[in-house]
Amino acid sequence: MEENYLLSVTGKQYANGESDKVSLKTPASYVMKNGSRYITYKEYDVHNPERHYRTTIKVSPDNIVTVMKGGTETHNLVLEKGVRHKCEYITGFGSIFLNVYTEKADISLDDNGGSLKVRYSIDINSELASTNELIIDIEEDKKCQQQPKQ
Repeated sequence: MEENYLLSVTGKQYANGESDKVSLKTPASYVMKNGSRYITYKEYDVHNPERHYRTTIKVSPDNIVTVMKGGTETHNLVLEKGVRHKCEYITGFGSIFLNVYTEKADISLDDNGGSLKVRYSIDINSELASTNELIIDIEEDKKCQQQPKQ
């Protein structure tokens, strides 16, 4: 995996009258396969920085965003505007089934990068657990472009 792009990810979560925000800037791979765009990057365990897992964001030609996380906690979160998807979230304590409804999906990606912003809600057993925003910007890493090819 050639990480020649720079990825900025911001996740916002609103639950029980409180909000939380997580931001990350990291090298990433950005490729197109079979009409879909794939952004792949490593996330590190907050409690054990030596452990990491791979996250892949797939954006299909019909603007369905799938967030696939591997590692000890795995899930495939399917985000499709106006559609409710049932997603399995596997933790060290077992599986949880979530219903995910995507309210908004603004996607502007091309061969050079771009951005996407998705707003979705998660409910468990028909009760709202949280409202979330995923904001992603990806661009070519200028430092990689300046490196002489060998």
